[in-house]
Amino acid sequence: RETAHVLSALYGACSFPFVIMPADGGSALGISTAQDAKALRRAMVDAFAYGQRLMVEQRIDGRDVAVSVVDLWDGPVALPPVEVSTDGGRYDYDARYNPGRSEFFVPARLDQARDDAVREAAVKVHETLGLGALSRSDFIVDAEGTPWFIDVNVVPGMTETSLLPLAAEVDGNFTQLCQQLVLAAYNNYQGEGQDAQ
Repeated sequence: RETAHVLSALYGACSFPFVIMPADGGSALGISTAQDAKALRRAMVDAFAYGQRLMVEQRIDGRDVAVSVVDLWDGPVALPPVEVSTDGGRYDYDARYNPGRSEFFVPARLDQARDDAVREAAVKVHETLGLGALSRSDFIVDAEGTPWFIDVNVVPGMTETSLLPLAAEVDGNFTQLCQQLVLAAYNNYQGEGQDAQ
């Protein structure tokens, strides 16, 4: 009965196709696209294997763009947007962790106005949610250049195929950023220790 309730609410607010994903977790596990009601039910069951809460969004066609935000001392700053293009068209688990499946453009292939818009959107997400030293917001930038927010990762990956290190390296120096993050964490820890005494 609850499923029918959810489905009727979705039909009234959006139209197919839908993207279904677990609200928790990461690495694109449990994400699928549904073109009709039957596929939507199956996709919801599959996604529940990865968590108890789901996000269902209308699918937007466009470019996959990720913007990392660093917030150390002077407020949140957006790093260069990273555009992801995959050989199969989907930035799924396999495309994320198998080198060669995805091509990355840093900065993203956007004109200045669209680049500014997606950076501003990422900073707005970071501030609105009250996030800490790091975040990475994922967007779809449609044909008109509108950035559609998908989700935010508060523990961005740091592997050789992760997006934040790519952006940090283009912006300046990834190693230096890591040092700054450790120093900021240490200073926060020291401050909390003093407050507790």
